Amino acid sequence: MSDGLTAPAVSIRLLDASRVDDVVALGLRNRSDLEATGPHGEYDAAAQRRRLEAKLKECERGTRRYWVIDVDSVLAGDIELNHIDRGTWQTANVGYLVDAPFRGRGVATAALGLVIRESFEERGLHRLDAGVLLSNLPSQRVLEKAGFRRIGVLERHFYIAGEWRDHLWYELIGPDVPPALSSTEPPT
Repeated sequence: MSDGLTAPAVSIRLLDASRVDDVVALGLRNRSDLEATGPHGEYDAAAQRRRLEAKLKECERGTRRYWVIDVDSVLAGDIELNHIDRGTWQTANVGYLVDAPFRGRGVATAALGLVIRESFEERGLHRLDAGVLLSNLPSQRVLEKAGFRRIGVLERHFYIAGEWRDHLWYELIGPDVPPALSSTEPPT
């Protein structure tokens, strides 16, 4: 199992308690983007800290993987696999946020490439999916550059900013490896 991977100038590291304050600050800096695209509703520091603590517990249970994205050792965002489903599914959902000053520089694409590699080569997952608002063209480009295929529109999929919003749904299929049929462990 890998705790961190790198690509040129971009690295991902599993979130641990020592970086929670940094990730809360990242969320506060990008609060308007989170409010426009996220389904959570509350984005103050306390709410973000509670969400991160809950995500760390999900990481311990094996149903989530959550990394910080660094560019030249500076926090540039976060990326996660959530809803990791083992057994016959072997699937997870991908989500990411890149800090505004780092956008448009290939950071999300590089980090997503690292997560894809870990997902398929080390975690033994078979499929990744991701949803994106129809208006979020940069995120659509990230997914498409990474090899995700657009599979359709989920109508009124998330309740965001006071209304049910449509999402484009993407998938990336990995190798056809028989599943380990365990609830949390990757195939050996």
